[in-house]
Amino acid sequence: MKKLMCSIVMVLVFAGAVFGAKADLDLTKFSSVMVYSGLFNVMTNPAAYVGKSIKLRGQFDMYRDEETGKNYYGVAVTDAGACCATGIDFVLKEKYRFPEDYPKIGEMVTVQGKFEMYRDGEDVFCHLVEADIVK
Repeated sequence: MKKLMCSIVMVLVFAGAVFGAKADLDLTKFSSVMVYSGLFNVMTNPAAYVGKSIKLRGQFDMYRDEETGKNYYGVAVTDAGACCATGIDFVLKEKYRFPEDYPKIGEMVTVQGKFEMYRDGEDVFCHLVEADIVK
């Protein structure tokens, strides 16, 4: 019984640390394993995070869709062994020009934004909107 109660308390402490008073998910406070796991959980259960503010630190990357000419900006995180990676796109709330106003590709950045799901044709994607690159 003590082990069960201790486990419940640990879960509540972890949840309190991750979800603050504003229900933001701040993944910058944890080890690479926890950051990777946390973002993986968001991406596998996205409906639970819609509208929540997410903050994470990882490597900046950019992808250009040659068919549409649209640029996608993202932050990627790896697990401790750097063998697995996951990431999320973000849309900055300010108008910026690439590459002048963005970090260098591969540079470590901290991004915070509101999690949303969106549809592109038949596919559903996730991204952070109204995002800021936190200094």
